[in-house]
Amino acid sequence: MMSLSLFFLFSLPFIGGLSLFFVGRQDNLRKNLSLVIFLLSLCSSVYLLFRPEASWSRYIFNGYTLTLGLGKLSRLILFSANLISALICLYSKDYISVKRGYYSWFLWLLALSNLQILATDFILFVLSWVGSIFILYALLNPGSRSSARKAATILGFSCLCFMIGAYIYCRFSGSTSMSAGMSMVLNRPICWLAFSLMLIGALAKTDAWPFHTWVPAASESAPVTVMAILPASLDKLIGVYLLSRICLDLFILNGFVVAILLIIGSLTIIIAAMLALTQHDLRKMLSYYTISQAGYMVLGIATANAVGIVGAIFHMFNNAIYQNGLFLVGGAVEKEKGSWDLGKLGGLARYMPLTFVSGLVFALSISGVPPFNGFASKWMIYQGVFLGLTSSGHFWLRFVYLFALVAAMFGSTFTLASFLKFIHAIFLGQDNHPEKKPSGETYRGMLIPLLILSGLCIILGVFSNYFIKNLLAPSFSFVLDYGGRWNSLFVALFFAGALILGFILWRLTSGARKVREDGFFIGGESVSGRPVFPATEFYKTIEEIPLFRAAYNFVKSKEWDLRRIIKRKKE
Repeated sequence: MMSLSLFFLFSLPFIGGLSLFFVGRQDNLRKNLSLVIFLLSLCSSVYLLFRPEASWSRYIFNGYTLTLGLGKLSRLILFSANLISALICLYSKDYISVKRGYYSWFLWLLALSNLQILATDFILFVLSWVGSIFILYALLNPGSRSSARKAATILGFSCLCFMIGAYIYCRFSGSTSMSAGMSMVLNRPICWLAFSLMLIGALAKTDAWPFHTWVPAASESAPVTVMAILPASLDKLIGVYLLSRICLDLFILNGFVVAILLIIGSLTIIIAAMLALTQHDLRKMLSYYTISQAGYMVLGIATANAVGIVGAIFHMFNNAIYQNGLFLVGGAVEKEKGSWDLGKLGGLARYMPLTFVSGLVFALSISGVPPFNGFASKWMIYQGVFLGLTSSGHFWLRFVYLFALVAAMFGSTFTLASFLKFIHAIFLGQDNHPEKKPSGETYRGMLIPLLILSGLCIILGVFSNYFIKNLLAPSFSFVLDYGGRWNSLFVALFFAGALILGFILWRLTSGARKVREDGFFIGGESVSGRPVFPATEFYKTIEEIPLFRAAYNFVKSKEWDLRRIIKRKKE
């Protein structure tokens, strides 16, 4: 039964996507049928979540056997991927006008993602990765052929690098299995070449710097559901999983590799967060934060200690939840107001209270505010980096750890600042586009995924210790023991009590408010109307500060755009 469920996770979405082409013009039937298939796949992943490790294999040809395997960590990733895919399918029913092939591409993407998670050999993993690149191109191409080509070029190049590196590794190990038990020591140039090529593939899969440039480009034209399921969710789940396998199972890291990964993670955090801070387009702002959060995961794995690694994997799950939710909140807002420009939004909390609450939860989660899930995983990554700083005996490596710790903290500060602008511009500020009034709360099919995802942010934050101890830590061979644990349930109860008390006091005094209203002193000049504080002016002058001006010129430079480099080489 278990082995059949593994095969079912690939075959059902694939056959289902193929069958949708024969439905014709019956859009409702296509939507409902695809949702049923997504839910069946989700049920299968739930069944496997509570079962022991399993495998399914079939002989193909020439001595090659197709094998799917389910480990302790991969089953959690499998469940997360299927849950998020089902929620996005439900959201799409009310959000997007159905185009022929849309749901088929999504089902095939899920099938290939399940294959990548379940693959136990490099051949199957690479083939399913190549297939997912074609699917990504098909999903991006209707919006912008240029961004589709850019994404395919960067991801195709990285996949080719990984393929060559995996071939070298397999030649040494004598097997195409990803779990052959051989950890390669980086003591020869050929070993370094294999590691470097495979690392390029894993970093590109996580959208880390400098392989990130296709994400903001695609966000301007792609449907928000595509951005939510790929760079925000599936890419991170599979990419970080692949990176962890490379660094923990396939190769033995040394101090130089740790330093390189720490620098890449730090630059990913800082560069993307700085670019997001000054964005006025909601899609681009969120796309930069999908990149920035990848930096934290790279940092956690680079620490090479139990606390940092488990924190990175925990952050991988958390990011898939709140980043996906943020894109879906943006889609709900755009559907009501018809704009992604933060300068044309505002005042939506009155009309869309549940969307506002969900967006607030996601914003606090990604900013690392307790007791939400983003804080729990970031706290572990900070501890992992600090532990590496204190335990390292090499001066330069300690300096790199210190740089990474400062970058992570500054990244969190920039994130909180950006999402203060996010909340003010969309929900709490003045309505800057009053000619298009929202009709009220968003559609039920779009609201349910938001409520489920925001609820998960709270649950994984409040019960983070339980999740880490009983589900994440047993997935690794090392013992997780760190002194920085905190009572998340107590903090959650404290915050809830403060909110309840504040609400009671507000209700008791709401009938007799004593609020003084006063005018604005502007040097004796007369003024008509009330001054406004548009969110688009937040942090606008930060680029003009001399120190920051040089930094922004650096991060905005397109000299490291991989597609530009590849095109230049061809010429």
